[in-house]
Amino acid sequence: MRKSLVVSALMLFSSCVLWWDGWDGEEHLVTYQQSEPVQDEELIEAEVELNVGTLQIEAGEPSHVYELDLEYNERAFEPRVQYEREGRVGRFRFELSGEGKWTRRVGKTRLNLRLNPQIPLRLKGRTGVGESEIDLSGMKVERLRLESGVGETKLSMLDPNQTTCESLVIRCGVGALEVTGLGNFAFKDFQFQGGVGGSTLDFSGDWDHVGQVEIEMGVGGVEILLPRHIGAEVRFSKSFLSGLSLSGFEKKSKDTYVSDNMDRVDKVLHLRIRAGIGGVEIRWL
Repeated sequence: MRKSLVVSALMLFSSCVLWWDGWDGEEHLVTYQQSEPVQDEELIEAEVELNVGTLQIEAGEPSHVYELDLEYNERAFEPRVQYEREGRVGRFRFELSGEGKWTRRVGKTRLNLRLNPQIPLRLKGRTGVGESEIDLSGMKVERLRLESGVGETKLSMLDPNQTTCESLVIRCGVGALEVTGLGNFAFKDFQFQGGVGGSTLDFSGDWDHVGQVEIEMGVGGVEILLPRHIGAEVRFSKSFLSGLSLSGFEKKSKDTYVSDNMDRVDKVLHLRIRAGIGGVEIRWL
C-alpha cells in the first residue's frame, strides 16, 4: 500500500514539474481577428472545436465566408485557424490548442464566429467547458452535428432554413441544453442523445418539411415542446428508472401514443424515444 502511495506521489510530482515547465500560469489576454472574403464558394464545411471558454456562432456578412473575433490567454493557448478551397467548396477549421496546460487561471476565452448566410453550410461543433450560444437563423444549414461538453448550450433557428437539412445530430455532455425552432430546420433526420442534465427541445417553426426524430436519453430529463399545428406519434421505450408525462395524447398500443389532433392536421411528427434514467415531458406550445 505504501509503495503505491509513493508511486502515485512521484507521478503527481512529475506531472506538476512538466506543467510548470515553460509557463508560469499568469494570464496575458490578447485579441485575434481573421476573416476570408467570398470568391466562388458554393458550399462551406466548417468544423469548430473549443475545449474551454464561451462560444458564439451566428450569421455574418454575405461578402465573407467567415469572420472571427477571439479573446484568449496566449500563455495558455494557441489558436489554429485553417481555410482552404477545393473546387467550389470552402473548408474552415478552428481549434484552440494548449488545453493540457490546465489551471484555474487560463483566462476567459471568448470566440465569436460569423458564417456566411447565403452559402449552404455543413457545420460540426464540439465544445468543452463553458457556455455556447449558436444562432443559425437566416442561414442555409445542410448538415449540423453538435457535441456539447460541460456547461450551458443554446441552439436556435428562428427563421425557416433556406435549404433542406439532411442530418441534424446533437449529443449532450454535462449541463443544460436548450434548442429553439427545431421546426425551422427542415430536417430529414434528427438524432438527439442526452447526457447528464436537463434538456429542452422546442419544435416550434414553420414545418415546411417533417422528418424523423430519434431521442435517446442519458441521465437527466428531457422537455419536448410541440406546436399545435402539427400532429405527433410517440413510440416510447423506457427503463424502470424513467417515466413519461404527456397530455393531449391517446394510447395506441403498448408503447405508442398519438396526439388527439390527428384528424385536424396535415403533418405528423414521428418521435422514437428511448429513455434511460430520468423523465420525459411532452407539452404543447
